[in-house]
Amino acid sequence: MGGASKAGGSEAGGLRSRPARVDDADALAHLMFLAPNRDAVAMAGSASAGERFIAILFRRTLAGGAGLFVVAEREAEAVGFAEVSHGGDASPFAVAARAAVDAMGVVGALRAAWRETARLKVDLKAPEGGVHLVELQVSPEQRNRGVGAFLLDRVDEYAVAQDAAHISLTTALENPARRLYERAGYRVVEQKANARYERITGSAGRVLMVKPMGVSGSR
Repeated sequence: MGGASKAGGSEAGGLRSRPARVDDADALAHLMFLAPNRDAVAMAGSASAGERFIAILFRRTLAGGAGLFVVAEREAEAVGFAEVSHGGDASPFAVAARAAVDAMGVVGALRAAWRETARLKVDLKAPEGGVHLVELQVSPEQRNRGVGAFLLDRVDEYAVAQDAAHISLTTALENPARRLYERAGYRVVEQKANARYERITGSAGRVLMVKPMGVSGSR
């Protein structure tokens, strides 16, 4: 995962960005699970377990203070967030395992670990030399209102400040947000599918998308 933003606030079209704080963790996890992706629910076993797990990870991530974790607000209400790490998902295995036990108990964590073996079959590694967009989430009622593009602009600014060669992300093969990423300059460079992963999540697989820095998309 990423960490606390190093960037200041930005404003555009009624939206304002600010660095996420540790005390945002529960609210941001709740926002993420208002309309959760099938992968997140399937891996945790339920939406409630997934939300607890993500809230714990966010809290520990934000306390660490590395990378970028930025909130988009409209009229002082959080409507989305973006999390960026260096070199892919930055949650060490031990941190994720402790969070799983805290959120689901030992038995629930063991079941999640078994399901995670299917997730590993479609795991795609972020290329070196760039930054990785771990999460981009927009509140369901705020979608198609420019929030996602606004957050991607903040990610671009961070990547430029870090002198990153590119920005990468992974997402589900069927995710409609792929159109947003493509308009912003991201392109599919690799994809994986797995039958067991599809049985568990309902999604055929995942794709790795990369945006070379200096490439601007149409918004």
